[in-house]
Amino acid sequence: MRRPLFVAAVSVGIVTWTLYRLTMLPGMDLGDTPSFQARVGIALLTPRDGYPLYSAIGTLFHRAIGGDPARALNLVSTVQAALACAVTVLLAAELTGSIGAAIGAALLFGGSYTFWSQSVIAEVYALHLLFVALVLLLTLRWERRPTLARLALMLAVYALSFGHHLSMVLLAPALIIFLASTAPDGWRSLFTARVVSVAVAFAGLGALQYAWNFQTLLIQPGAPATLNEAFRQFWFDVTKADWREIMVGEIPRVMLSDHARMYAFDLLQQFGWPAPIAAGLGLLALARTNWRRAGLLTTAYLAFFLFAFSYNVGDAHVFYLASHLIVALLAVCGLVAVGDAFDQRRIATALTLLYAVARIWTDFPALDRSQDHRPEQVIAAMTEGLDDRHAVLLTDLNWQVQNGLSYFAKERAREVAHSRMPPLILYAPAFVADNLAISRDVAVTERARSALIAAYGPRFTIESDPRVTAPSLAEAIQGLPPGTRYMMCILRPTSDLPLDWTDIGEALVTLGDGGAVSVPDGDYIAIAGVSGRRPTFILGSNRPFRRSLDLDEVSVRIRMESWLSADTIRRMGFGHVIVGRRHTLIVERGVSFAAFDAAGRPIRTAYASNIFSPQRRYLVR
Repeated sequence: MRRPLFVAAVSVGIVTWTLYRLTMLPGMDLGDTPSFQARVGIALLTPRDGYPLYSAIGTLFHRAIGGDPARALNLVSTVQAALACAVTVLLAAELTGSIGAAIGAALLFGGSYTFWSQSVIAEVYALHLLFVALVLLLTLRWERRPTLARLALMLAVYALSFGHHLSMVLLAPALIIFLASTAPDGWRSLFTARVVSVAVAFAGLGALQYAWNFQTLLIQPGAPATLNEAFRQFWFDVTKADWREIMVGEIPRVMLSDHARMYAFDLLQQFGWPAPIAAGLGLLALARTNWRRAGLLTTAYLAFFLFAFSYNVGDAHVFYLASHLIVALLAVCGLVAVGDAFDQRRIATALTLLYAVARIWTDFPALDRSQDHRPEQVIAAMTEGLDDRHAVLLTDLNWQVQNGLSYFAKERAREVAHSRMPPLILYAPAFVADNLAISRDVAVTERARSALIAAYGPRFTIESDPRVTAPSLAEAIQGLPPGTRYMMCILRPTSDLPLDWTDIGEALVTLGDGGAVSVPDGDYIAIAGVSGRRPTFILGSNRPFRRSLDLDEVSVRIRMESWLSADTIRRMGFGHVIVGRRHTLIVERGVSFAAFDAAGRPIRTAYASNIFSPQRRYLVR
């Protein structure tokens, strides 16, 4: 079985890498992603940055292939995700004894919505899941043949994983209980001098990965005065103690039921309803045949699930990923058990594979970011006409856009000089005067302008920068030929980017027959039609939905893929409009609009009240 299993793992790795490569984001992004992309090749990595292993791998990969760092790091994610799927084949085969079921498990997880979305951009989760799967695999192989060498290999990989993502500590309870309950000479045999020495040695070697971060702390301006103080600050920053204090376990009690509904939505988004049912059956079947393995997976699942469930953060859905891997593994255990019960294992395996492939086929258009150039376009428009000889840009932006600007100015437009307004506001008059004295324009973004006016009132004359156009939604959609198909989605925005209902109303009047359009209530609103006529489809809902409609003889699919009470960050967008098999519109919070032709090709796209909205720019005189 060893050679066919190896071939199956390699084949799944190649297939999933091809899938991710075809749908990979071509360049930079907004959010966390550009901050990772900007670290490629840097010599200094602070404790707050973390992720030394991920940063080192990204830098080595970029040096090997060259080109755009953003693209290189996106490509790294596709490779890491494909390796995670290959290891999942080996792990599922270890649990089920079936190569076909193992392939099904890998495809089911590899094609799941959140994992796929994180595998086509520069993000840390593909490598994290590779380590989770690999540690579980090595643990089960140690159980099958419990030698010191196998235990040492598992401990080495586990220690290495902490150089990437500290949430690997969540696996510790499951591993300790499993090792103690399966050790052939009893749990005390795990605490012999040899075993403890090996564990301590690998833990020390794993910790050395953070020497990079610690060194930066010691040489940066304002470095700690003593080594003891340096260790305290390092631990505080690398574990993000301040962040954990206000985020971990801080879900308000009134939100617990909403988070439970969010998890149910998220689980169905990944696998549909059959997989969770099969996972329950798989847990029961595994408990009958090997209760220790059932306990390992259950304890690991609960640790990952409870952490994500109690994490009061705007992208909690990505922290469920490790628990989703265990659901996929248990699901194939359940399907194999059902097949064995009816002496139809081959049919059960075939159904698993067909179901996984069907879900990949269905989700492919929505998860295809290969043509997504929005992040670069919005930053390029914001910095249009600026260079450090003639202008400096002061910003006060949403953090996701700010990260995008930092990468763009570092790699794409190094001539753009920029600085954040908040730390500069106290000496803004001197800064402006000095720059104007050398004939250097001082440009400011919308919120930076507001901050300047609030602090200094009429001291400055601030006027619009004619080099930048930031049309309103109504202006952006003017001039569409009559009969043009369109879709407008309105999602409850974040508090810092409120909706302009007057602008939305004017846009709908422009799109329609000149009459006012009544917009329904709801967190999720979709309006579709053809220009020059009243909308033919209007739907408002407080829950995410999926709808199919025929728009002037063109098949359109609307997919709302977020839970707005919990999601403030969705790296794949908050929803999608699919026309035929084409990804026509990525829906964000606020307003997302696309006019498109019969093939689903966007003719015009516009955003408002979200991070992809056009940014106004002003000049300080």
